[in-house]
Amino acid sequence: MYSPAPRFKSSAGFTLIEILIAISLLGLIATMVFGSLMTTNRLVEAGRESSTREQTIRRVLRVMAEDLSLSRHESAFPWVGINGLYDGRPADTVAFLSMNDGSGGPAARETESIRIVYTREGDRLWRYAKKNLYGLTDDSIDRVELATHVTAFNLRYFDAQTRSWVDDWSGLSKVPKAVLIELTIQPPAKEPRTVREWVTIEAAS
Repeated sequence: MYSPAPRFKSSAGFTLIEILIAISLLGLIATMVFGSLMTTNRLVEAGRESSTREQTIRRVLRVMAEDLSLSRHESAFPWVGINGLYDGRPADTVAFLSMNDGSGGPAARETESIRIVYTREGDRLWRYAKKNLYGLTDDSIDRVELATHVTAFNLRYFDAQTRSWVDDWSGLSKVPKAVLIELTIQPPAKEPRTVREWVTIEAAS
């Protein structure tokens, strides 16, 4: 009895279903890769912003520490710390004489006296430095913006005589033993970053 030879399907091409499945798989892989790239980019950008903010805070603390550590009191230019608020958050102001010209290092000890003021105005932290103490104009005042997005600038002062921390330092004929700096920076839609650091003042030793 004759039996016809079996027929085999040709594997030379792809069916429509196979093409659609392949396209779907490629689309899924592309979506996963794109999503991974977007997530990586967001993480890198967040890391960069966090690093920039951290560098800003550390730079501010370094400059303040250099100024405060070499500060001193004179009757004509007293050491003053004022406890203030802005929008319900700390916005303190501190003013003092210092031997620091902002360059840091041993050479700072040999510079002339300058009057320095740190204050928060709105969401910005400013450093004012007046080199000509007896000048009648503001030409000798250097105004430097140290940081933006500042939501809190709080200072506390250690009184070595009473061995206690106080929020104000005014009307006293002495220099605090140490100053506690608390700085909070919060860019839009970001979590606040608060750093605390205390500085010992040499003139009070």
